[in-house]
Amino acid sequence: MIQQAWQISAEQARAQMKANLAGRKVMVRDPKVPQRFGHTAEGMWQGYHAAIADEEPKAIVAKLNAIDSELLGFALEGVGIGLAELDALKPQKQNRVQAFLEGTTAAYQTMVYLGVGLGLVRCKLPIEPYLNQQHPVGCWPVVDGYGFNHGIYYWQDYIDGQAIPVQLSGYLGRVFDQGLGRSIWLVDCADVNRIATTIDAFPATRQTDLWGGIGYVCASVGGAERSTIEALGKVAGDRVSELAKGATCAAKFRKLLGNQAGYTELVSEILCSMAAEAAIEIKDTPLKSLPNNSAEPDQQIWQHYREYLLV
Repeated sequence: MIQQAWQISAEQARAQMKANLAGRKVMVRDPKVPQRFGHTAEGMWQGYHAAIADEEPKAIVAKLNAIDSELLGFALEGVGIGLAELDALKPQKQNRVQAFLEGTTAAYQTMVYLGVGLGLVRCKLPIEPYLNQQHPVGCWPVVDGYGFNHGIYYWQDYIDGQAIPVQLSGYLGRVFDQGLGRSIWLVDCADVNRIATTIDAFPATRQTDLWGGIGYVCASVGGAERSTIEALGKVAGDRVSELAKGATCAAKFRKLLGNQAGYTELVSEILCSMAAEAAIEIKDTPLKSLPNNSAEPDQQIWQHYREYLLV
């Protein structure tokens, strides 16, 4: 039985967000934004409770089919959290995450592994076993989720203090920053000027990946008005191409998962129109063969890891 302290509800997630906004003295400019955050949290924790209620893959999938299809990606993250916790508490020969993902696509796997990374932070579990995975699909999304939840739960150290876990060196540090960037969208409650100020305080070498995370999450989560997305592209300046890359990846993932959403397509179109050349390059770039995780990717080619996990 999972410890009660680990059984997180959407209400607790909303309480965490309110605490973050209060702690950072963030003004909520559009009430629809936190409402949308709460809605996606509900999908995530529905997936989580589906996983801990019955760890058999078929039973989990049956419960996922009953969840609003638009929330599938978030529900899969919740499944990743729940199964990772079960694996930590009740280890067995074949871990539950791998059993659930057997025969699934890279897009599906990525969402679950993002959840694994979230769970590692929440439950203070070690990330090292996932860093040793030879295939990037089993490593990079975990690191991304790890970065996201460090920003949500420990923003004082990792956003304001700009810390980075010592075990994440090289390209893994960049993936962590893409996850951290996603958290900035939430903890700064889509306030585009504040987001720009937050990211500008980071070293220039980290800003590219932080903006990439912002582009992905604003397209994936939705809830912001067109005017907000247009303002976001303007304050990003010459980093708008990173927003476009992230938003395009969000649209691709939704298409592959079969849960496309109009707002995701809209955000992608807005940001891509503000960085047309970069957007065309992303859309037309053929998939490249993945190196094993021990190889260091070319920094200019592997600028946004999600693009290369889509099959």
